[in-house]
Amino acid sequence: MSSVVLTIKESRHGLWRICSGSDVLFDRLRFAHAIRLGRGLAREEHDSSGAAARVEMICNDFSIPLVQYAEARRSRLTTAS
Repeated sequence: MSSVVLTIKESRHGLWRICSGSDVLFDRLRFAHAIRLGRGLAREEHDSSGAAARVEMICNDFSIPLVQYAEARRSRLTTAS
């Protein structure tokens, strides 16, 4: 399974954007809205695919992990013959 990483980065005029890799998913968001939306997107992706998903806030000198959903382990059912 793959892993999803969403990043929240400052854009212009004190607003924020949500990115997936180099793709900008949402732009010109207020800080709190960007965090809530990023967390919701990661949770939806994790719930629908079972893939690991995380959200990080990226600043010039550091990054802060905001949330991480671990990869869902799928149980293997075995039957005795």
